[in-house]
Amino acid sequence: MAKNPEERIENSPEKTKKKKKKRKVNPIKRTLAVIGTTILSLFLIVIITSSIIAAALTVYVLQFADQETVDISLSDLNLDYTTFIYGYDENDALVELASISRNADRIPVSIDRVPQHVQDAFVYTEDERFYEHAGVDWKRTFTAFLNEILDFLGSRQGGSTITQQLVKNVTNDKDVNWDRKMREIFRAAQLERYCTKPAILEAYLNYIGFGGSAAGIQAASLKYFGKDVSELTIAEGACLAAIPQSPEILNPFYKGHADEKGEYAGVFRTGKERNLARQKTVLWQMYKNACISKKQYEDALAEEIHFVDPNAKKDDESGNDMQNWFVDMVIFDVIAEFQDMYGIDQKEAEDMLYNGGYEIYTTVDIEMQKAVEEKYRDYTTFSETVLADPPNSAFICMDYSGNIKAVVGDIGEKATVMAWNNATRAKRSPGSCIKPITSYGYGMEYDFYTWSTVFTNKPLDNPVVDETGVARKWPYNYNSKSWDYGGYFTFQALQRSLNTIPAQLIEKETPQAVFEFLQNRFQITTLTANDANIAPLSVGALTDGLTLKELVAAYQPFGNGGKYYSPTSFTQVVDSNGKVVLQHKYTPIQSISKESAYVMNKLMQTVIEGPNGTGRAAKLVNTPLVGKTGTSQNWWDLSFVGCTPDYVSGVWYGYKNPKEIPTGTYYSSSQVWKNVFGDIAEAEEGKEFPECQEVQELYYCTKTGLLASGTCPTGSIGYYKSTNIPEMCSGHHEEPKKAEDSNTASVDWTSIAVLN
Repeated sequence: MAKNPEERIENSPEKTKKKKKKRKVNPIKRTLAVIGTTILSLFLIVIITSSIIAAALTVYVLQFADQETVDISLSDLNLDYTTFIYGYDENDALVELASISRNADRIPVSIDRVPQHVQDAFVYTEDERFYEHAGVDWKRTFTAFLNEILDFLGSRQGGSTITQQLVKNVTNDKDVNWDRKMREIFRAAQLERYCTKPAILEAYLNYIGFGGSAAGIQAASLKYFGKDVSELTIAEGACLAAIPQSPEILNPFYKGHADEKGEYAGVFRTGKERNLARQKTVLWQMYKNACISKKQYEDALAEEIHFVDPNAKKDDESGNDMQNWFVDMVIFDVIAEFQDMYGIDQKEAEDMLYNGGYEIYTTVDIEMQKAVEEKYRDYTTFSETVLADPPNSAFICMDYSGNIKAVVGDIGEKATVMAWNNATRAKRSPGSCIKPITSYGYGMEYDFYTWSTVFTNKPLDNPVVDETGVARKWPYNYNSKSWDYGGYFTFQALQRSLNTIPAQLIEKETPQAVFEFLQNRFQITTLTANDANIAPLSVGALTDGLTLKELVAAYQPFGNGGKYYSPTSFTQVVDSNGKVVLQHKYTPIQSISKESAYVMNKLMQTVIEGPNGTGRAAKLVNTPLVGKTGTSQNWWDLSFVGCTPDYVSGVWYGYKNPKEIPTGTYYSSSQVWKNVFGDIAEAEEGKEFPECQEVQELYYCTKTGLLASGTCPTGSIGYYKSTNIPEMCSGHHEEPKKAEDSNTASVDWTSIAVLN
């Protein structure tokens, strides 16, 4: 069938060609469409991916917050504070004797003592938005994050706030990873919810390092300017605020080195120069944040800062800046108290003391301590000539309340900190120095004898067997191996330091009773069960010996009416919060009665004043002195304890590894005591020992020891307790009245020595 004309026209070649021209697409548009589609697809992918990542990150953060965040408190901050030891000078002014620390020199200071301009110097240098953020400065954190990736600032920048820095130090969490940073952020926010800004800033200023061992702003202020933080000027505050960025090279005492890069490449700069450059930045930050006025800013820039001389030594008249013997003793004593109080070992107690920021108030007499140490640096104090192998020695002095005033642990220059102290740590035989606190003290207290009781100078009835198995008479007297068998009055026996009479007394009084008397009434802690015997208690041949500190303390009752006070080197210890943690209690023990103490004082005066007294070399011109000498077996130890109206003191010398002291070369113990302490004791001129009205001064018969009657040819003065006054002499003088005999107790030969 033929097509109609319209169809033919529609399907003609010309028409077809025309249709094809209409469907042609512009290539540029097609390209743009493709690009647009691609971008849209990528955008959608980014949106979807970001949403997934954000969701995952949100879940991670929430889980992290639940699992990793821990309770945090500023009390957990490990602040090691410097401990200070104080004494009072002759004007009763407080003087710093020493400061001790183990990890850092740090002194706690409250925020209200830090001037506002000093606080601002640190805040606007270290954490400009400190008062605005809630623990995390997000602007600073984001900038630091971008710089970590792009390095557009040219160096790494810290994003941590003051709060975050504290968190890191409280937790000691210093891992270099994102987990640690996340923990830090959460913990900082948590800390800010529970702590005020001033509390956080106070902890920060007390913690940060300032170069070397200086830590905390108070220690830094004292180190660099020699002044309290409350006295810092704006320029000085800015100087300190400049240090924490790099404490070891920005502190003013750093000696300097050449810069390796930057504006000052190759230039040698000291710590002062580096600090000054950063100090200007600190001052600009303060001015920019309106903390200081323009004039204050300009004045601070122009201020010439004066630093403490880092090489200056502490003022010490002796020229010796070594920690002295007294400070050593105080440290040992406080450590021992901490061990007892807290039930900890020595190492833990040491850490507490050295890092705890305590204030220790001591009993030292500063001038006396200096004088005695000076004597001990001079070898002529002990001998006219200096031997190649001189002995060791020690001295200690205390008042009649047990307050230790001075101590020296050995002869010569003190070479080390915490050196071995022979006065407080060495246990040695006291020799005859034990007699007043055993045989004579016990007998006088319990009225076994009087001033004029007559004793016969003879050994104990039963011989003792020596180490070779030979039975020998015992004891001998220090200057003889024979006896004259004459009668001696009590005071004469003590004056001459006879060994026979105390042995008879201990035998009569019973060793166990005297042992308990010594241990309980005079607080001697070094006794052993073997010491409950005649030889240890009568002539000082103790198993372990005792310390000079214990021996001297035991003589207190003879100068203060019979009271014993526990010796102490400190009155109190105060912690960094101002709380008294140790307070010495002055609780006396009435060791012997007031009357017994008075008569014993008079008896020991004869040791110094009597014609045969073993302590005559210690005699003073203007001051009353009573005392006793002591010499141990084979002349291994020489001792003297002396009581003046104000002080009781003692000296010991001998070799660390016991051997005979060359007595022909060295002075007697009483002479050494006078050489060391005589000048100090003489300054007590005009003072007297306390009187005792109950004790009676009476005449006794020098033939019988009884009270003298009209028929007695000779008499002398004696001192008698009201409870033990002798009978009246009948006038018959053929046989002197003697102390009653008693059964002889067993004697342990291993403890026996020939002593004075």
